[in-house]
Amino acid sequence: MRMVFTLIIRSTHHMRYFNYKFHFILILFWVIHCKSRKTRLAGGYPAGIGEYPYLVASMHPEIRCTASLISRSWILGAAHCYVLDGIKVFPHDVLLVAGVVDFFDMDVGSRQSRVAREIHIHPSFEEIKISEADISLVKVDDFEITPTVSPIPISGKPFAINTDVPCKASGWGDTVFSKSNSRLHSLNVIAVQSKKVCHGLSPKERRNMLCLRANSGKGLCDGDSGGPLICNDELVGVAHQVYIEKSNYKGPQDMDCGSDTIIHTYMYTCPFLNWIRSYVPEVPLKPSKCFTMDITN
Repeated sequence: MRMVFTLIIRSTHHMRYFNYKFHFILILFWVIHCKSRKTRLAGGYPAGIGEYPYLVASMHPEIRCTASLISRSWILGAAHCYVLDGIKVFPHDVLLVAGVVDFFDMDVGSRQSRVAREIHIHPSFEEIKISEADISLVKVDDFEITPTVSPIPISGKPFAINTDVPCKASGWGDTVFSKSNSRLHSLNVIAVQSKKVCHGLSPKERRNMLCLRANSGKGLCDGDSGGPLICNDELVGVAHQVYIEKSNYKGPQDMDCGSDTIIHTYMYTCPFLNWIRSYVPEVPLKPSKCFTMDITN
């Protein structure tokens, strides 16, 4: 856990793997030791094959994350999924797996795997600061577009302030903090941009973020980092981190996945559209305003 101003925060990617060099050894180890575990995104439900064809499991020897296919060869994720101790990881150490609901299932015919060719971290990303451009792009050899592997469009529309928006969150995150998971799960959520729901954040911080309403035992967990927030069938956010205001923190139990004391946050993609578009031309231009009104307080 890290403390920033009045916040105690925990990134949602810290699931440490044993430091094996080769990906097939890494996956084999987890197949043998973890395949029988029936865990999930906190409070989520199991996804069916092809239900979320844009989702990609991002695996590094020390980091497990979720990401999104936004074109045949580009994957959008969180910057902190590809940075260790302030240093960007080597692309050849990152394996991206699409077309599966269980990334340990080696036999499923829809499975497609690629090794990262390039990793691009947003230049404004700062690992120690909340809301600082936690966005990344990973280049891979083209995925074959199939019913179980296909890109998700990124929204180019402003987000409504102080309005409950029904959305979907999904990923290979854990059921509860410290329990690993290989099965894709999804969750119905309410995304909001408001001072009340995103409490503890400054107007500057909130300009880059969307928050989820507390949902009684449901929310992001380790391994969900980088996963998409999908509203109206378009990607609007990238799973960032969870935090709790210092005044509300009574002990480690308050940081359990799905706890009502936790505020779940996504990086809002709209402010970063032009940067994403500089690599992926299919992405829409940033609109003149990313919100329906100014965030002033």
